[in-house]
Amino acid sequence: MGNDGVRDLTAEDLDWVLDLSEARRRRLASYAPRFWNPADNARTRHATFLGDQIDNPEIRSLRTDHGFVFAAPGRIMIIDDLAVADEALWPTEGVALLRRAGGDSLVRVVCPVPEPRRRDAVRSLGLELAESWWTKNLASSTRIIPYENRHLRVPGAAGKLVTAPPVYSPGGPVLLITEADGVAAMAELEHQATVRGARVAVVSQPGADVPDGAALREAGYTRTSDFHHGRL
Repeated sequence: MGNDGVRDLTAEDLDWVLDLSEARRRRLASYAPRFWNPADNARTRHATFLGDQIDNPEIRSLRTDHGFVFAAPGRIMIIDDLAVADEALWPTEGVALLRRAGGDSLVRVVCPVPEPRRRDAVRSLGLELAESWWTKNLASSTRIIPYENRHLRVPGAAGKLVTAPPVYSPGGPVLLITEADGVAAMAELEHQATVRGARVAVVSQPGADVPDGAALREAGYTRTSDFHHGRL
């Protein structure tokens, strides 16, 4: 254990990690109930995934007395599974976990919008906003058509249907919009996704454009997740 209280996670810590993760999923779901709707078997699925992460020597799985982090070293280290038991701990234990997990790596940290103190901790380390995801609930359709090609294209817009992470259950596939030339084109793409069973649409916006999200808000989208990147 270092002076910052950070040490390796072990298999004996898994139930505690799952408890923190479960509580966090409930908090996220209160902000975006469909996008972050927990799957019925979310804990079991998460236990399998995180248990494998703990056993994998290439994964940095770390904890403090009240928080944990999982990170996979690589060209860009993605940090998503990260939590502390109390929001007041982000400037201390949260920052310590990020520093130890990141080392001198280039990292990309997921910061859900309803977790502002997590975001503030990430920004305090000099990481910059790279991208934001905006989400919109799609109406259910009485006519669902089968599909084989997950890629959708209409005049002025394109996207693809993707599966939500196993711990979440939005009720169907998610439309990830990759191109959109105006609200009308986006609406037609949403319709094509709806009749294929999609229940949520996601638009990615470059970080520099986030302050100017008026058009997305007018189209019914809510900023849901930010992605910060940089070198710790």
